[in-house]
Amino acid sequence: MRLTGKAAVITGAASGIGRASALRFARAGARLLLVDTQGAAGEALVQEIERSGGAAHFVCGDVGRRADSERMIDMCVARYGGLDILFCNAGVNLPKVLTQSSDDEIDHVLDVNVKGPLYAARHAIPIMVRQAAGGVILFTASKTGLVAQTDSPVYCASKGAVVLLAKALALDYAARGIRVNALCPGIIDTPMLRQFADAMPDPAAAWAAYGAAQPLGRLGTPEECAEAALWLVSPEASFVTGVALPVDGGFTAM
Repeated sequence: MRLTGKAAVITGAASGIGRASALRFARAGARLLLVDTQGAAGEALVQEIERSGGAAHFVCGDVGRRADSERMIDMCVARYGGLDILFCNAGVNLPKVLTQSSDDEIDHVLDVNVKGPLYAARHAIPIMVRQAAGGVILFTASKTGLVAQTDSPVYCASKGAVVLLAKALALDYAARGIRVNALCPGIIDTPMLRQFADAMPDPAAAWAAYGAAQPLGRLGTPEECAEAALWLVSPEASFVTGVALPVDGGFTAM
C-alpha cells in the first residue's frame, strides 16, 4: 500500500499501460482521477477498481486540449483535496515518413504527446508547490525518445521532447519538493502497438518481428511498465528525479 492516501491523475487510462497502471496504483492505495477519450472503457475500469475496494473517478477528456488538461487537475483537487501524482501517459502514434505526414496528423501527435504533458504539468506544478509534501510528475515517453526508429519521425520527435521536458522540470523544481521522471517503454503489447502493426504492409510479419527485436526475445507487458511506474511515483524512489527509465527488454542497450 505504498500510495495510501495519495491522489493521482492518470491520463490515457482506459487501455494499455494506463489501464494497467490504474489497477496497480489502486491496489497500492491511491485515489484515482482517470482520464481518456474512451468513455465506456474508462467507466468500466472505474467499476472494476471500485469492486476491488479502490477509489477512482473517470473523466472523458482530450489531453491535447488545454481546457481538458486543466479540468482534470482541478477535478482531482476538488474530489480528493490535493494532487500528489500526475501521470501523463496518454499518447498517439504516427507510423509515417515525414513527407507523407499531413499538417493535421502532425498537429494531433504534438497536441497529445507534447502539449498535453506541458499543459497538465503547468497547471499541476503550482498546486504541488503549495503542498507540504510536494508531488511527483511522471511522463510516458518511449524508447524512441532515447533512440530513433525508421518511418516515425514525428512520433520520435514528440517522445524526445517529453524526455527533455522531464529532465528540465526536474531541475527547475528539485528544490521545491517535486520529482519529475519519464518512463520509456520499449515494444509493449498494447492496443497502440497492435494498431501500429496493422498499418504495416505485412502485419503478421511485423508482429512476429517485434518480440525478436528485443534482447529478452519477447514483447513487454503493460503490467511490467505499471510496476516501473509505481516505483517511480512511490516514496521508494524519493531520490530519483530527472531520469528517463527504459523498460524495453534491453533494446536501448544495443
